[in-house]
Amino acid sequence: MNTLTQRAALFMRQEMAITGGHDPMHIERVRMHARNIARVEGGDLLVIDLAALLHDIVNLAKNHPERKMASTLAAEKAAAWLQGQLEPERIERVYEAIRCHSFSAGFIPRSLEAKIVSDADNLDALGAIGIARTFECGGSLGQATFSPVDPFCVEREPDDQRFIVDHFYKKLLLLKDRFYTREGARLAEHRTAFMQAFLAQLQEEI
Repeated sequence: MNTLTQRAALFMRQEMAITGGHDPMHIERVRMHARNIARVEGGDLLVIDLAALLHDIVNLAKNHPERKMASTLAAEKAAAWLQGQLEPERIERVYEAIRCHSFSAGFIPRSLEAKIVSDADNLDALGAIGIARTFECGGSLGQATFSPVDPFCVEREPDDQRFIVDHFYKKLLLLKDRFYTREGARLAEHRTAFMQAFLAQLQEEI
């Protein structure tokens, strides 16, 4: 890390609220994923590092009424903190990458850096760590593990406000089609297949 990214990492740890599935370890994994993707795809590593480190600087719980605003609020807070420490053009790209990283916010990333950070964040929602984070988050919200009727959403719409397993069908299994970089999509395929195998095993057991 250079001096600015070190300060950003410290700022993140001081400011970020920890919620189920979102903590400094998640941030470090997203930064690692983003750097791995950037090795293949390119991009400004400083912008990518800063956006990854600060993307959840405003972290609202999944059931918070303003959850969809979290990425915009985080982008604004990060940009304000970066004033005087980074060139304005780079601050704009950090802002975009943070604002556009969220699945629920609905913004489409345009820059390569924003696409990479979005892919990196989505990658951490998949695979074994994605499964662990899903159950951690759902448990922290008091959700039931699965519905007693049609637990795998064969004939009903998934309700991930009530059932943890429903979140796989509401969001996680759909993520592989929302990757913007070729390398991110390649990594997502393997992790998605692992989650599908987990759900098949869960279905067999229950």
